[in-house]
Amino acid sequence: MNQHPSKNTSKPKRVRRGFTLIEVVTMVLVLAIAVPPTLEILMANSATRANVINTGRATMLASNVLEGILADVSSADPLLGFEALADSNTYLNTPTTGFYDRMSIATISYTDLGMTYAVSIGELVASDGVASMDSDDNIFRVVTVVVGYPSADGPAYSLPVSLMVSTI
Repeated sequence: MNQHPSKNTSKPKRVRRGFTLIEVVTMVLVLAIAVPPTLEILMANSATRANVINTGRATMLASNVLEGILADVSSADPLLGFEALADSNTYLNTPTTGFYDRMSIATISYTDLGMTYAVSIGELVASDGVASMDSDDNIFRVVTVVVGYPSADGPAYSLPVSLMVSTI
C-alpha cells in the first residue's frame, strides 16, 4: 500500500495580535469619560492635603513664638522678664535685641514658605482675662500670636493663638 501523506486542507489559525477598531474607540471613550473627574478629585485632595500641612506648620510657628515669649518672661535678664511686656513696641521691635529680630532665626523657615506672624500684648488683666477694679488682681497679660499662611485653594488663612502670662 502506498501511503500518501495527507494534505492538510484546513486553513492555519490566525493569531490575533492587536485590538480591533471598535475596542480602541471604546477604550478611548471610557478614558475620556473617566479621566477628567478622576483628575478633579486628585487635585482637590492635593489642595486639601497642602492646607492640612500648612495648618500644621502654622501651629508650629505659633507654638515656637509663644515658647520664645514664655522664655523671655521667665528670663533673669534685666532687659527681659514680665516687665518687658509693659512696653510692647520696645520689646518686639528694638533692632537686634527685640523679639522679632531674636526670633528671626527660628522663624525664617516658616516665613520663607509665605507665612507671617504678628504678636500683640494686652494690658494687665485679672485671671478671668478682664481688667479688675482692684489693681492687685491685674497680674496677667494676654499675648496673642496671629499666624497668616497661604491656602492652596483660596484666600489665605489666619490662625490666632493666645496665651495668658504672669509674673508667678
